[in-house]
Amino acid sequence: MNNGGTRREIATVVRALAGRADQLAEELTRAITKEVVLYGTSAPVPLPVVETAVAQHLRAILAALTASEDFDTAPATAVGIERAREDVPLAAVMEAYRVGFHRLWEAVLGAASSASAEAQQELTAKVLAAQGLYTDTMAAGYRDEQTRRLQSETAARAALIDALLHGRLFDQWSVWEAADYLRLPTAGPFVVIAAQAPALGTEALPEIEPKLRSLDVFSAWWQLPELSIGIVSFRTETQLTNVLGLLSRTATTRVGVSSRFDDLRDTAQALRYARIALRGRAEPDALVTVFDSSILGTAAASAPEVTTKLVAPLFDSFAELAEEEQQVLFETFRVWVETDGSLRATGELLFCHPNTVRYRLHRIEERTGRSLSRPRDLAELCFAFEVHRRLL
Repeated sequence: MNNGGTRREIATVVRALAGRADQLAEELTRAITKEVVLYGTSAPVPLPVVETAVAQHLRAILAALTASEDFDTAPATAVGIERAREDVPLAAVMEAYRVGFHRLWEAVLGAASSASAEAQQELTAKVLAAQGLYTDTMAAGYRDEQTRRLQSETAARAALIDALLHGRLFDQWSVWEAADYLRLPTAGPFVVIAAQAPALGTEALPEIEPKLRSLDVFSAWWQLPELSIGIVSFRTETQLTNVLGLLSRTATTRVGVSSRFDDLRDTAQALRYARIALRGRAEPDALVTVFDSSILGTAAASAPEVTTKLVAPLFDSFAELAEEEQQVLFETFRVWVETDGSLRATGELLFCHPNTVRYRLHRIEERTGRSLSRPRDLAELCFAFEVHRRLL
């Protein structure tokens, strides 16, 4: 049969299908909801929505078959976007397209049963081409929407974390909303982690969020050019110990951890403590430093600009001594305080005689003009050395 005859046959078949387009759309919809498991449930995609999408596709395809024009794939793009927004798995949507086009092909062959072999072959080729084109277009729309949503959610997540870290959540509803969005509980305990980046723009703790999740610990992270900052939720002290262990194993640069807190609105203050722990003196061979939440430690770190200026004159009195000699005196005072003023215990820890400890403490008294036997002087020295240990 010549091309003109084939085109007339195709037009006849398409008119027959168009005449019962509504019925055909219902048949294709039933097939999809029956054969695609996810579409057969009540939750993901309601039946009227599926039927509307099928009808739109059917009209566009039949119009192109009749006029021999390019297929209008706008309905496929719309379906891809809508299903992505509804979180319907892409595999399920693609399966729905496979089932729908297979049934459409069967309907076309049924309507073309009396047509020539050439007309049937051409119709089959066009239906298969439409299936590939519409499925690919739908998948592209789906992925584009996923990308857009991910970018939008990432920006919103970053904005929420930024608000928490800078103390801009003032009302309880904001706290609830932020906690829900960040997948954190509204109440603690929490800690804030601040990790120094190895180089500008690099991550200090790569893949830290999934690693913490493997410990059944939820967290939310924010990346700055020079820092990685995380809000970490834990339920037990064992979990916190596991978190600190993970940080110790994976960190390659300094990491500061705040003291625990229970209200997300205190996140900004906790970040301040984490930064102080990050900048403060670290224990030998230790990259992870946890902020001491004692009254003395908190007071020392509460206003760094003020406290460092306050204690500077006291430490200037040691300036004439060599660095090593200064450290011996400072360490002796620290250990003496931690051992509740015991000369014997201090000497044992520092491997020296109690008289040596007494002599070193006396030198501190001489240098600073303060007496360890006067409570006010002792309090000032304890505070000054705490500031020195944390901030200087």
